[in-house]
Amino acid sequence: MADLRAWVQQTPVGPLTIVVGDEGLRAIELRGKPPYAHAHPERDDEVAAELDEYFAGRRRRFTMPIDLSSVRSAFHRNVLETLAAQVSFGETVTYGELAVMAGRPGTARAVGTAMATDPVPIGVPCHRVLAAGGRVGGYGGGVVMKRALLALEGVTVA
Repeated sequence: MADLRAWVQQTPVGPLTIVVGDEGLRAIELRGKPPYAHAHPERDDEVAAELDEYFAGRRRRFTMPIDLSSVRSAFHRNVLETLAAQVSFGETVTYGELAVMAGRPGTARAVGTAMATDPVPIGVPCHRVLAAGGRVGGYGGGVVMKRALLALEGVTVA
């Protein structure tokens, strides 16, 4: 079992529980609840600093390693990796557009499931994925949080 460290980080969108393992950022719990009871209560200063810089508007791209080993589905992992690599700060895509980008056109619903199970939201920016027609769609932290994250990046969604 990996050596996991977790802490609650205060942010403009509320408290987030951050979990880091030996391979990098492992989880972000949007509602501030610890997702791993067996994690050591220890802050990773580099990861915390990158998140603080993002929320302060000084960071547009994360350089911290992100550990997607908990994502068991190869399809979901591919979609998350595609999102992280190809959709930059201040940009949005729809579920259908992300499906095409990931090489699986016609799988918008499955992309939605991948977004709903993203273990590292914000690190892998599922808030940048919108419903058809540019509607805000859902978000694990709630629509208000999704709109706030998009607004932080200069995006307004009707």
